Amino acid sequence: MTINFLCPTHRDWVYFHPQEALTYIEEAQQQGEMLLEKQDWQEATAFLGCAFETTTILMELQGVGRSHMLSRLTSLAILLANSFNKLRVPDNGMAILNLAKTLLQSAADLSLGNKGKLAYVQQCLFAITTSQEQNKGNLAYQQIEPFRHIH
Repeated sequence: MTINFLCPTHRDWVYFHPQEALTYIEEAQQQGEMLLEKQDWQEATAFLGCAFETTTILMELQGVGRSHMLSRLTSLAILLANSFNKLRVPDNGMAILNLAKTLLQSAADLSLGNKGKLAYVQQCLFAITTSQEQNKGNLAYQQIEPFRHIH
């Protein structure tokens, strides 16, 4: 499953303006977090999703193994998955977490010779895996929950 948050024009902008995109990520994440606090899940998801997709594009441009965006990717993936859970679409959240895990695993594979970086990437992977396990719990709960009201 591929989830796009950026339109083609904005996606192209990120490719051609990577420095400005770094500022955009920060602003979009802050706006998304503020909206999460207000429990405006729909708008928060849009901002966090755009920041997440922009992060993945910048990682692609830098090379996953050299990227300094690993913690940003991790935090955005978890925030976005939580937001999708609040919107009752945990499958979308799981798709985001799976993508983040794939990118982080690639970074780990490229960091085998650098113990410090490998340990850092493994911490990010642990955070994603933990969020995936919580997301699976939400999937099971949401499938069972409606039947509890029948009795």
